[in-house]
This record gives sequence, C-alpha cells and structure tokens, in this order.
Amino acid sequence: MGGKPDGARRLIRKAAGILALALAYVALGKVSLLAATEHRAVSSIWPPTGLALFVLLRYGRGYWPGVALGAFAVNVSGGIPLAASLVIGLGDAAEAVLGAHLVGRALHGRRSLDRVRDVVALTALGGALAPMVGATIGVATLVAADATTMASAASLWLVWWTGDAVGVLVVAPLLLLWTTPEQAEPAVRWRWVEAGALFLALALATDYLFARAGALVFAIYPLALVISWRRGPRAATTAAAVVTLVASWRTLAGYGPFTDFTPTVNLFALQFFLALLAVMGLAFAAARAEGLHSAARLAEGRAQLQQLSRLLLTAQEDERRRVAREVHDELGQALTAVKMSLANPAGRSPRRPSLETSRREQNVADLLDRAIASVQRIVLRLRPGVLDSLGPLAALEHEAQEFRAHSGVAVTLELPPDVPGLDAEQSTVLYRTVQEALTNVARHARASHVTVQLAAGGDALVLQVADDGVGIADDQLRKPRSMGLLGMRERAAACGGHIDIRRRDGGGTCVTLTIPRRGGQPE
Repeated sequence: MGGKPDGARRLIRKAAGILALALAYVALGKVSLLAATEHRAVSSIWPPTGLALFVLLRYGRGYWPGVALGAFAVNVSGGIPLAASLVIGLGDAAEAVLGAHLVGRALHGRRSLDRVRDVVALTALGGALAPMVGATIGVATLVAADATTMASAASLWLVWWTGDAVGVLVVAPLLLLWTTPEQAEPAVRWRWVEAGALFLALALATDYLFARAGALVFAIYPLALVISWRRGPRAATTAAAVVTLVASWRTLAGYGPFTDFTPTVNLFALQFFLALLAVMGLAFAAARAEGLHSAARLAEGRAQLQQLSRLLLTAQEDERRRVAREVHDELGQALTAVKMSLANPAGRSPRRPSLETSRREQNVADLLDRAIASVQRIVLRLRPGVLDSLGPLAALEHEAQEFRAHSGVAVTLELPPDVPGLDAEQSTVLYRTVQEALTNVARHARASHVTVQLAAGGDALVLQVADDGVGIADDQLRKPRSMGLLGMRERAAACGGHIDIRRRDGGGTCVTLTIPRRGGQPE
C-alpha cells in the first residue's frame, strides 16, 4: 500500500519539475527575443537551449515535455500560428533529447567537464550537431506557415543554429559545473580576492573594448584564458557568461565591431566570437585540471610503488634473518654434531684403524670443516648476527675484515665512535650499501685499496665507499637491469635518503649514501 503514495508523489514532483522547466524556458526565451533581429521568433543567442540540455542531462530525458511546453508558449505568444508553434516546440524538445542522449553517452554520467575530451564532446555533439535538428525543424515550419520566405531560410537557419549553439556552450556547462560538487580547496582569502579582481577586470575590459575600441575586442581572450587556467572549469564558464552578457548588451545597443555589416553577418560574427571564447576557456581549464589529475595519479602511484618497495625490502630482510637463523641453528649444528661424532674415540673400534681408513676419516673431517665454513659464510651474507647484536659500526668492521681476507684488497675504515639516533632500517641500509659496494669492487673494479667513510652530521648520515680501480662505466650506471645498483637506490629511497654513484676523476668509483637521521642528536 505504501507504493501508491510514493508513486503519486514521484509523479507530482516530476510534473512540478516539468512545469518549472517550462516557466524558466519561457522567461529566458522572452529575454532572449530582445536580441531577435533576423526574425521576431529567432534570437541570435538562445540560452533556453542550454537550460534544456542541462535539465535533461542532470535530471533525465523524461523532462522533455517542459522544453516542448516552454518553446510552444514562447512562439505562440510571439505571434507564430498555433500549429507551427506546437511543431517548433516539439522540434526544440527533440533537439534537447538528442543532445542529452549523445552528450550523456560521451560523458558516461560525468558532469565535471575536467577532461578535454568531455569539452570536445559537449561542443561537437551538444553545441554543433543537436542544434541542427531544432534549426531545421524550426525554419522549415516557419516557411510552411508563411512566417518567413524561402529566400531568407538559409540565413535564418544559420542564425537559429548558431544561436542555439551559443546557448548550449555558455549556459549548459555553467549550470552543470555549478551544480556539481568540486573538491574542497583551502579557505584562503586572497584566492577569492584574486577571483573577484579578475572577473571585475574582465567585465570592465569587455565593456570598454566593445564601447570604445571594437577592433581590439579579441584582447579579451587572454584575460579569460588566464581566469580559466587559474581557477578551473567553473571559472571558465562564468567568464564566458560575463563576456556574453556584456558583449550582447553592447552589440544590441549599436556598439562594437559586430555592427558594421548585414544583420546576419553581424550576428554570426558575434556568435562565433562568443562560442570560440566559451570553448577555448573550457578546453584550457580542462587541460589544466587533467594535468593536475594526471600528476596526482602519478604521485599516488609513485608513493604506492615506494611503499611496496619498502615492504618488499623489509620482507626480504626478515626472510634473510629467518633463513640465516635456521641455517645456523639447524644445518650448522648438524654438521658440527657429525664432526664431533667422527672425532669421538668412544665410537671407534678397539682395533687400530688402517692407514686408508685414517685418510678417509681425515678427508671427511676436512669436508665437514669446509661445509661448516661455507655455512658460516652463507649466514654472514644473509644476515650477520653482529648487525643485530652489536650494531652497524661493528657490522661494517666485520664486513671489511671479511672482504680483506677473501679479496686481498686493502680496506681503510673511517668510522665515528658512535652513531646515536640510528634505527634498525637505517642500520640495514648502511650495511647493505657497503656490502653491495664491496661486492662490486671485488667483481669489477680491479682495485688495490678501498676507503669506507661514515660521517654523522647534525641531521644526516653520509656514507662513502671509494676505490682506486678502473671506475664504473657510464653505460653500467644507466643499466635498467642492474639489480645491485637498483637495490642500493631502492633501499636509500625507502628510508628517505638518496644515493649517488659516479666515476672518480682520478680513477675508481665513489658510492655516496645520504640518509636523514630519525632519532636523537649527538651529545
């Protein structure tokens, strides 16, 4: 039972909306007919077309009867025969329905007009194509009703079409954008002062140029485009509306550059001037908004990638720590237990072993020693226990000793006595950077000496690893698949720092890592 009252209320609301649209259409139409020069029923600027397109886009094409009723009332009150007024009203409604259908499909339900392709769709479909329907039906009806002559039909069609187009391009986006919520901006007083000054300057400049310097009216364009670029699509449509009002008023009063030729040529020139301004302003604003949106998507994607990289690096370190612990605790202990079993005299036979048996036992013992040493090296490469137990400085000293022992390259360490305010992530970055840099020296540099220097400033830590080898080549620095260099850069970025890798002038390579200090300052 509750469905019937709800349905009735919906019908009442829709009927009220249709009536309101018809009344608004009539009011705008009566004012617009003040600009009718070619024919008493054809205005050079027809804002009701823009109102109709907005309503059908915003609230649905079911409101088309309001367009038909409004257009019928305007025409019949202007002396057009009853039947002709009815046909013209239906033609204007068909124009609005077609425009709303085409533009609505192109915009996919969006009304923000913050993309250039949205502006192009509104201009081509709503402002150029759909008005041809209303102009064709209207002019044909006037000719059939003897309300105009066949000789003037072509010029009348041009005025009708361009008048509807200007109405769409000026009014429809103005209403669409001002009824669509925008992203809230910080409440800064100077922004409103700037906007007010710009619009006042635009209105005064338009009035002055049309009244006194008609040859320079196109100088209005740069100011309108500045407003569009600075303030966005809403401001662009508002600027177009301001110029349309002032320019139309001055032109009808006989001022400006669009009064020196025939009425048709004058009207077409004015309409082209206004339509071009409206489209350019919207396109500029949309391009600006699109650029800002693209930058914000790009920045968000970059932040997400950095977060993902940080999570991957953290997970990698956690996995290395776990694997190192398991290898040390399980495999290392198992190998040690086997060696101890072989060396235990209680497990031997009372008989003296043969020379061959002793040799085999010694070989097995040697293999176990090498296996245990390999396990220790693997554990150290995965995650040295000294890093977690004694800190980054001890880990760097241990890494330098291991590198010196295995590569034979001399290493000079220049480390501060203490580095307070260093968290676990930064400690890992320092250690992994030195580890990767020394690995590259051993593989590629053919160096005889390496210097590892760590300096702790007031707000940053600077680590340098420099060698006297052949130096890194430029093509190696640009290699996108160099996992070692990429890993160092990713680790540095993950903790808010950066890394610089360059070829030294005197030969060799210098790796410089700079990371911010997050904790306390040195006392």
